[in-house]
Amino acid sequence: MADLLRATAAVCVVWHHLSLYAPQSDLADRFAPSVGYWLFNHALYAVAVFFVLSGLIASLDKQTNHLRGAAIEILSRYLRLAVPYLIMVAAGLLIGVITSAMDWPLGQVDSFSWAQLFAHTVFLQDLLGYGNFSAGTWYLCIEFQWSCFVVGLGVLANRMRSGFLDGITLQALIYFPLGVASAWYWSRRESYEATFLFFVAQYILGVFLGWNLQGKLSARVLLSYIVVIAASYWVNPRPQLVVSLVVAGVLWLGFRYCRQWRLPDWLSWLSKISFSLFLVHYLVNGLVLKTIDSWAGRSPVQAAGAMLLAFLCSLVAAEIFYRWIESPMNDWIKRQRKSLQKQVVIASDLRTD
Repeated sequence: MADLLRATAAVCVVWHHLSLYAPQSDLADRFAPSVGYWLFNHALYAVAVFFVLSGLIASLDKQTNHLRGAAIEILSRYLRLAVPYLIMVAAGLLIGVITSAMDWPLGQVDSFSWAQLFAHTVFLQDLLGYGNFSAGTWYLCIEFQWSCFVVGLGVLANRMRSGFLDGITLQALIYFPLGVASAWYWSRRESYEATFLFFVAQYILGVFLGWNLQGKLSARVLLSYIVVIAASYWVNPRPQLVVSLVVAGVLWLGFRYCRQWRLPDWLSWLSKISFSLFLVHYLVNGLVLKTIDSWAGRSPVQAAGAMLLAFLCSLVAAEIFYRWIESPMNDWIKRQRKSLQKQVVIASDLRTD
């Protein structure tokens, strides 16, 4: 079920960006006005799927009370996000320079400075007030902030656990009020939008769901959290909260009743390449739509067809990017992390002896 949601969300994000940035998107809307309206105004909320899934994955992670182990985990997560992302940033900037020199500018990068580029390498561009080089990459900044917080909190909780409170209980005691504060305060203020605090209620929903499914957290705590989060929606409606709650419900039902259900191969493939698709689609869409813009502008049908062609080209590019860059990099990171973790365990045993 998680793969189905991930694949669906990735497609929604790509088509939302097509509706925003395709040169002939307004013309394409005439072909299917209701679809164009939904893509432009509502498809962006699919990103809430990734927040809940990220929280669910965090609930499955093995935690450590060693600072060196935490540093290894943060580094591996940084590399997992940053290496493919920075490759795409470099490709986008290079292609932008080349096309501008050819008097055929893509217009995807509004500004550039070396300080801005450095900020991108450490996922601080939004916090420092720089623009992003690609659509949607603000999400990676939020994801890295969340990853650092999760690892740090895990270390703290494991070091503070006692005979009365284990690490999970201690974390739940911190997560619950943090999620409530996010739902009722931080997520209602744009000034927090560049921080994970704006979205942490949705992350924590995924964590609590994962712990509940593993038998580590009572249903009463999970339901109490859901009620508090849902109540904040009635005070200040935000569609992303509804999407998060629906996603959590679908995941719970899927775990309970559809564990044996096999996803079609094409959906499994789409889920597998979803991160690569997220990274490459903006650049690929821009190149394709720029190339066929004069043809696309002839009619609403051709404008919609151009957007579909751009989407299909993005899928092809995502498969190539996944095979040549993302997958080999992930395999390398896993090998290095296991090696470093073994060293931490050995060093810990030596200190104990």
